[in-house]
Amino acid sequence: MKITLCYTSAMSRTEDKLEALFAKVRTLSRERKELAVVALSEIAGDETYQLSDDERAVLEPELEAAKRGEFASDEDVDEVLNKPWS
Repeated sequence: MKITLCYTSAMSRTEDKLEALFAKVRTLSRERKELAVVALSEIAGDETYQLSDDERAVLEPELEAAKRGEFASDEDVDEVLNKPWS
């Protein structure tokens, strides 16, 4: 019985902490909320990542270029990979 009470008490504190954190996250900027979603999705094992509208806007033109067969040359790739860190 004592173990159950300790477990229940610990669970209650954990749930309270989670609720307080969720309340705080709800007040953050959209960008920070999106970061929280990514982090929690990884922790919860959610394997499907949903692109934000901004991410989709950046990636869609690149996907269309790839569908047309437009890729970086080997020289361009080598230049980027061998560029010194600044």
